[in-house]
Amino acid sequence: MHRDLKVFKSVALTVSIFLLAGGCGKEQIEQSSVDSGETYLEIAEQQPVTGWLDVLLPSQAVAMDANKDNIWILAEQGIVMRWNSTLGEWSAVETDQPLTEAGSAFAISASENGAAVLSSVSLLIFKGDIVTEMIFPEGAVPEGLCHLEDEVAVLFNDGSVAVTDGSAVELVQIVESSGKTAVGSFCSDRDVLAWVNSDGTVSTFDVTESLLADVNLPDGAVCVQMAEGQLFAQNGSSVFCLNEDDSWEPLYSGTITGYDQLYTDMGISTFEGEEPLTAGLPQMPEKTCRLEDGTIWAISSGGISVWAEMGSVETRLPEADIQMIRFRMAGQTGTGSGGGSGIGTTDMSFGGVFRIYESVSSRPDPFSEFPLTSRDLRRPLADLTIEELHLVGITLDPTGGDQAMVEDANGVAYVLKEGTMLRNNTHIAEITGNEVIVVQEVTVGSEDALGGTTSIPTIFSMRLHEEGGL
Repeated sequence: MHRDLKVFKSVALTVSIFLLAGGCGKEQIEQSSVDSGETYLEIAEQQPVTGWLDVLLPSQAVAMDANKDNIWILAEQGIVMRWNSTLGEWSAVETDQPLTEAGSAFAISASENGAAVLSSVSLLIFKGDIVTEMIFPEGAVPEGLCHLEDEVAVLFNDGSVAVTDGSAVELVQIVESSGKTAVGSFCSDRDVLAWVNSDGTVSTFDVTESLLADVNLPDGAVCVQMAEGQLFAQNGSSVFCLNEDDSWEPLYSGTITGYDQLYTDMGISTFEGEEPLTAGLPQMPEKTCRLEDGTIWAISSGGISVWAEMGSVETRLPEADIQMIRFRMAGQTGTGSGGGSGIGTTDMSFGGVFRIYESVSSRPDPFSEFPLTSRDLRRPLADLTIEELHLVGITLDPTGGDQAMVEDANGVAYVLKEGTMLRNNTHIAEITGNEVIVVQEVTVGSEDALGGTTSIPTIFSMRLHEEGGL
């Protein structure tokens, strides 16, 4: 009896150690204990895994901004996307002209109630389901935009600044042309605006006092940022702070990437010099934004990345059906600055779905042109059989051209469309939200004296996993 008790204790201890080391195979383990009378073990809760996640968008990201629980992303082809961390969902708006003009839209600014997008010819403001466009007067060249609480401010290259009025239907000039050439780095904090000029100075404008002032930048400085009522300038890898006597004091080592955010080889930290909030990125971020939930978003030459717990942000297509709202611009809603027309929405349709993809191989965009290094493994679609293909993603286009992405056993990807012909008299008959219908014409029997045969259609179905996995 005593020998059996010792064996039981030994087995229980061994199992407990394996559970402690292996984590029971679950993402999170609640605290529990094993008490054999002589040995007491407590299994600690497993910490969530946090790191940089790549977010793959329908098109290349152009600019990014955030406010509280919303990250707003301006992408090519006129798509404005938003991730809401509280709701845990994506939404998107695709606009018509002028955002769809190549290279037209280049900046975005977020506020509590929406966002604004700046193009070379107009300002578009998004609030709820309403979008308003204000066309700039001929000859006006915008350089940047930012928010003053819920108002939008636009900087022009002649040094003038205009803001939206309370009804957000027209722009009102608050700073006249200064005779300097503004080159960007437009930012705001509280009631103060700041921007960089081509002559090596930075201009500040106190909206409350209507006071415009200029101060020389540190040698070599090319950008500024405002945070907590202070003005900071970037010079190489050094960050300077402007003192009350208009002198610049070097404070930090790193690169300004966002409001109160620095980037170094160690990662992203705040201006206060705390421990890094994240690890480093493979590419230097052009801008970073931090949401209230602690997630940090970065835009770089490599695209959009987010520092978050695994699974907390939708980053791959099967997990995110995003409603696309198309706004058709027509009709007058106000008068823009300088006699331009403010244009608003008169029609809104909810007719499409697009999805966010996470790379399932070395390609950043599963529907882009395949890299040369993988083409030696590719075969003509007509040589492929349906049995050797695996469905990994679907994209739906309300105007036609639905596509499905499949891979063969070697991981080589192919894009299928309705009507695509495969081997053995097989063709793609239909593509739905989570399924590809494939029809194979099987010929049975042999030709008789009249030359007739019988063809029987066989239907195959390739489906995505129900829970959104691949």
